[in-house]
Amino acid sequence: MPESNAGTTVFDASKHLAYSPPTRIVTMEDLGLERSPLTSFASSDPFPLLSYEAIEAHRRELFSPEVIGNCLHRTLPGAAMLRGMAQRYTPFIQSFWNSPEVLKIVSDIAGVDLIPAMNYEVCHTNIQLGPEGLDEDQSQGGVDINHDNPIVKWHKDSHPFVCVVMLSDARNMHGGETVLMGGNGKVMSIKAPQMVSRGRYISHFALPVTNMSERITIVTSFRPRDPTLVDDTTHANVRDVSHLTELYYQWTTYRLDNLAKRASILAEALRQKYAENVKQSDGRNLPGMCHVETVNYDEMKTWVEEQMKYLQQTIYEMRPLE
Repeated sequence: MPESNAGTTVFDASKHLAYSPPTRIVTMEDLGLERSPLTSFASSDPFPLLSYEAIEAHRRELFSPEVIGNCLHRTLPGAAMLRGMAQRYTPFIQSFWNSPEVLKIVSDIAGVDLIPAMNYEVCHTNIQLGPEGLDEDQSQGGVDINHDNPIVKWHKDSHPFVCVVMLSDARNMHGGETVLMGGNGKVMSIKAPQMVSRGRYISHFALPVTNMSERITIVTSFRPRDPTLVDDTTHANVRDVSHLTELYYQWTTYRLDNLAKRASILAEALRQKYAENVKQSDGRNLPGMCHVETVNYDEMKTWVEEQMKYLQQTIYEMRPLE
């Protein structure tokens, strides 16, 4: 496929953000769900984020020939996904979701300092197209709007945090809601989702639109910036709709980078503890023969076991497709 970035829109926070904070934050307890290890945050109410110019720039890049030709995955009848395009084919989208301004907005809402999970998971796009959009669906009539006919089925996300944005005009939309399942079996519907949520812990699905030619939502996934925090990222729903050579490269390098940062943080903490032990136990403050314990065996054993579990999960998520 030909590639060209000619005429690319350059991200400008003053032009491309129309942010206003959500009026409400929903907690896991509000949904009758158990608090996760990292935070009680569950979801935000919908809020404005992208300006009209930013929506146009997203749509222009997402529906370019390069993206359609290389990143389209067909799913349910009448539905498709675009995945993995940000780093190579969509420079505006890549810069938007990696910008300090957007990261601060998402982090402030979630209550955790966040970064994109991987470049591959920037702007995952869910598409529902009407009869004129997907040729094999031209014979289909109207779409029933009920919980037994989702356009995106019940699932939990692969990543700890997501930001979901509706790219379609939802002002007169019938259907199209995102439905969250609470712990008591009750559901909560969110119209025209433009929210931050913890989809890794909350079962949810998307209803089809019944009166419009499209329902297009984008989902960017996030993980904690701090490598020492809980990181329960998986590939639960994405391995069979991804180019695995690229996905596994990005996955492996980010996991190894996290592991290296964890080891570096621990090593520096031990150096500081050792220096303090030498200072307090040696009259001449000379290193090289400190008789005060610096490395606690049980603590070190626990840390090593945690890293082994992290590495085991890393390779498990790369297991062969069934």
